[in-house]
Amino acid sequence: MRGRGRSTRPVTVFATETRGLATNVAAFPRAEILVEERSATPTTIGRHFSDRKFADAPISNQSKAGLKHEFLSDVQAATLDLALAGKDLLVQAKTGTGKTIAFLLPAIERLLKAPANIRQGVSILVLSPTRELALQIQKEAETLLTHHTFSVQHAIGGTNQKTELKRLINAPCDILIATPGRLLDHLRSSSLSNGLSELKTIVYDEADRLLDQGFKPALDAISGFLPPRHTRQALLFSATVSKEIKAVAAGALRPGYSFVSTLLEDEINTHEHVEQTYIITPQANFISTAVSIIQQDMLAHPGSSKCMVFFPTARQVGFAQELLSQLDGLPPILEIHSRKSQPARIKASDAFKVAKSAVLLSSDVAARGMDFPGVTLVLQVGLPANSDQYIHRLGRTARAGAAGRGILVLSSAENFFLNNPGMRDIPITSAPAPPPYSMALSLENVARETKEQVYRAWLGYYNGHSRAMGMRSKEEFVQAALEYAVEALGWPKGELPPSLEPKTVGKMGLKGVKGLNIQRRVVAPRNGGGGEDGAAGSGA
Repeated sequence: MRGRGRSTRPVTVFATETRGLATNVAAFPRAEILVEERSATPTTIGRHFSDRKFADAPISNQSKAGLKHEFLSDVQAATLDLALAGKDLLVQAKTGTGKTIAFLLPAIERLLKAPANIRQGVSILVLSPTRELALQIQKEAETLLTHHTFSVQHAIGGTNQKTELKRLINAPCDILIATPGRLLDHLRSSSLSNGLSELKTIVYDEADRLLDQGFKPALDAISGFLPPRHTRQALLFSATVSKEIKAVAAGALRPGYSFVSTLLEDEINTHEHVEQTYIITPQANFISTAVSIIQQDMLAHPGSSKCMVFFPTARQVGFAQELLSQLDGLPPILEIHSRKSQPARIKASDAFKVAKSAVLLSSDVAARGMDFPGVTLVLQVGLPANSDQYIHRLGRTARAGAAGRGILVLSSAENFFLNNPGMRDIPITSAPAPPPYSMALSLENVARETKEQVYRAWLGYYNGHSRAMGMRSKEEFVQAALEYAVEALGWPKGELPPSLEPKTVGKMGLKGVKGLNIQRRVVAPRNGGGGEDGAAGSGA
């Protein structure tokens, strides 16, 4: 590498030929590859590089010209020859270690060697758990294909399905990057399956995330539209290898597939070695405490503080963005969540990725599978849905040898979360709350409608946790919601709570509970009869 001396160290790689899935990674025979030792304190996310050069790899000159690095990463070195030989692979590798090239490169090389007369329709299918990751994979594919004649397209949710289908049918598509839900929509409602009849390689990227997001039924259904398993190669990549992943592998991969893990011992469970603390403070102080923590990270990392701040709901993310964007002295404030448009999410994601210092506010869906370099702090504000969500969010930092830490901010009613089974063995310690930043003036500038939306989202999210939070009745829960609106959101004290429609109250199971402001929306008559749009009703 230019301007950097190379030293090498052994990395444990597990690889085996297996007819079923091995149940114990530790039982796999070990092989060593030498990897580049980068600076102990990298300014951006580190990568593990092997001593093998792309120039010496058995790949085409077209592909070599499209590659950005001189050396293969460890996951690329461990899988390239197996994949080029047509083996089905289960690969355990983290985001940010070069795994995208690890599956794209051999798939493209095998396509290049296939007779031109059988290159019809989609030859390579990559399934991704999120739209953002799908578009990120497409970008890498386009770079790799710079000197090839192959084309790549995407099929993702959040876009016009008919327009997308027209593009897929009319434009060349050798490589298709898709989210399972949208692909299945196309397969069921169009003749797109005909374009997959000559499929040569299928890739399941971030397979653990695919399962976490409930895509298992969609994956099974998609398989029914594809050529028989024995006619195509399958590559399955996952950061974790659970029994559920093993079950997917057993159904998706051909017998005799290989399992490869390039994770170092301290990378297998990031949550076991990343510095983690929790802070107990009233929900009214959540945002102000978050600001103080961000400021502390800025002092610890002058000019290079990159913070990811997670909230339970998309509405809370929007609320935090309105507040933090008013404050001076903070890095750029970005937001990415399910209520933002796809172009806005891509823009924010790309901006955070290249920023030297920034704050990304997010709901859980936003950052899954995304590779954000140099994240110095993961701050989780409010109750995570479960320990898996907590662990996955934490995994956004301390990637591939880089430093990082995690902080969890809870209210006293939420601290039951720390005693949940999945959290008991996690090395998280208590820390005092920093002095909260004064937010009174900023709260006054937040739109009333925003506060109403956050209140409703709070009710919807915490309703299922009210008993665990020590609330003995729904009335007590509703009262807690009002206190949250007044103290945390700046809702005027003494006013009725923000309004809820009857159907919303019914869905929450709060019908008949005192303390709610139920308003039935009235639609104005079309031909002017004396009504007007508005709401009618009274507090319950």
